[in-house]
Amino acid sequence: GIPVVLLDAKQEFLSKGMGLIKKNYETSVARKSIKPEVAVKRLGLIKPTLDYADFADCDIVIEAVFENLKLKQDIFKQLDKVAKPDALLCSNTSSLDIDAIASAVPRRAKNVVGTHFFSPANVMKLLENVRTKE
Repeated sequence: GIPVVLLDAKQEFLSKGMGLIKKNYETSVARKSIKPEVAVKRLGLIKPTLDYADFADCDIVIEAVFENLKLKQDIFKQLDKVAKPDALLCSNTSSLDIDAIASAVPRRAKNVVGTHFFSPANVMKLLENVRTKE
């Protein structure tokens, strides 16, 4: 497993998100897709947080808010303050221009990637990646 940091704007949203993730693992255990101890281990690798500083040691950060360019740019500006210089900053966008998102962090535009997960993301093993022009 890979350690994951999960950030949201409010504790109630984090709690709801973690609840949904737990439910997905419970479903996988019930279907005998994974063993209960695997589900427990994987859940233990998720660190829910309200603080961008928790991304300081991450190699890859994937933003997954709704399709709003200004919001995504604001998030990327926050990530730029705390992420490692060589970290990949990814946006789960299906319709916004990745170069427009990357314009919020011009020093690291070459490390910005569009990552379009196909639904349902926890089942589909398909990911479209889009590079910036940089």
